[in-house]
Amino acid sequence: MTTAPHATTALRLSFLDTCLDIEPAPGADIDEALRFLDTHVAVAPRPAGAEPPLATLRTAPAPDDRHTPPDGTHWEDIYLRKSASDFFTVPARRSQADGRTYVECTKTGTRFAFDGAARTIDVAMTATGAMDLVELVRDLVLKDQENRGAAVLHATAAVKNGTAVLVTGAKGAGKSTILLELVEHFGYQIMSGDKTVVHEQPDGTTLAAGWPDYPHLGYGTIAKYPGLKEIAGIADDYQPTAGQAFSPIGKFAVDPYGFRERFPSAPLGLAVPVTGVIHPNIGPGDHTVLAPFPPDPAERTEALAANIESAFDGANAGWHHYLDDGRARHTERRARIAAELAKAPAWTLTGPGDLTPDNTPSPLAHGGAA
Repeated sequence: MTTAPHATTALRLSFLDTCLDIEPAPGADIDEALRFLDTHVAVAPRPAGAEPPLATLRTAPAPDDRHTPPDGTHWEDIYLRKSASDFFTVPARRSQADGRTYVECTKTGTRFAFDGAARTIDVAMTATGAMDLVELVRDLVLKDQENRGAAVLHATAAVKNGTAVLVTGAKGAGKSTILLELVEHFGYQIMSGDKTVVHEQPDGTTLAAGWPDYPHLGYGTIAKYPGLKEIAGIADDYQPTAGQAFSPIGKFAVDPYGFRERFPSAPLGLAVPVTGVIHPNIGPGDHTVLAPFPPDPAERTEALAANIESAFDGANAGWHHYLDDGRARHTERRARIAAELAKAPAWTLTGPGDLTPDNTPSPLAHGGAA
C-alpha cells in the first residue's frame, strides 16, 4: 500500500495478530516510515470499535512537554540499535520520570515518551527520523510476536509456489547472496531479507512470514546483479578492500525502494509452509556445492534453534521496557517449531554461492519439496 502524503487520520498497523495504532498530528510526516513498512505491515484507517492495540503511537511534528522530562532529570546514554555500520547505528539518551520513559535519538532528534499504564507512546518526529519510527515499530512488533509464541529466525526467506525456502546462518554466512540467487535465477520472490517469523499452527505444522528489511549487502553480492551497483550508489571505478569479498565488514546500505523494484517481493500478509532450508557458508572456491544436511533430527533441530534470535536479548534490547518479556511461557513451543522446521529438506552450501541448474537440487530449483 502506498500512503497518501501527510496522512492525518488514525491508522491501524497490522502484522499477523499484532496491531498498533498511529494517531498523527497535523504536520507529523509519517509517510516515509509507512512506505518502508508496507511491504509486510498492513496499513489502513483504524476501524470503529476495533480491539485495543498493543500501543497507540501519537506522533507530533515537534517536541513539546509530552516528550520532555522535568528539568534536572538524569539522562543516560544508550543505543536503540548498535551495528557494525554507522548507517544503522542509532545512538540515544534515556531518562525516566513520573512513570514515563523518555528517549531522544541523538543523531536525528526524534523523541519518544513511553507510558505503559496508558498504553501510549508519544513520538516527536523529525525530518530525518523515519527510520527511528520504523525501529520502534520493529521492536514492538517482534517482541509482541515472541510473547505470542513465535520463533524469530535470523534467516532470509524466498517464496515460490506457495512455499518458502529459508536461508539461515550467522552474519556473513551468505544469506542475502543465496536469497538473491534464488530470486534472480529460479523465479522466487523475496519474503524476508533478515528475519523470518514462524508460528506453530494448531495441528503442529508451522507457517513462516517475512519482515521488512533495509538491504545491507557486500560488494561481491551487489556486483553480481545488473543495476544493483547503481541502486546502491556505487561508482563504476570503485575498488573493494582486499579480503572483504566474503566478509560482513564493509557492506553497503542499499536503497530499499530501488531494491524492491529490482527484485520481486512476495505479496503482503503471506504466511506459508517451509519446504527447504539452506545453511550457507560461502567463501572462495571454484564451485558452489550444495550437500544434504546430516539427517540426524537432533543435529538439524540444533542448527535451526541456534539461529532463533530475540528482540529481548542483547545490550540494547531494553531501551524502552514498554513490553515485559513473556518468552518463558513459550519455550516448549519454540522448541517444537525448530523440530518441525528440521523435518524439511535441508542443505549445506559452500563455495562462492553461484546457483545454477547444475548445482541446485530439484526441490530448490522448482519450489517445494520433490
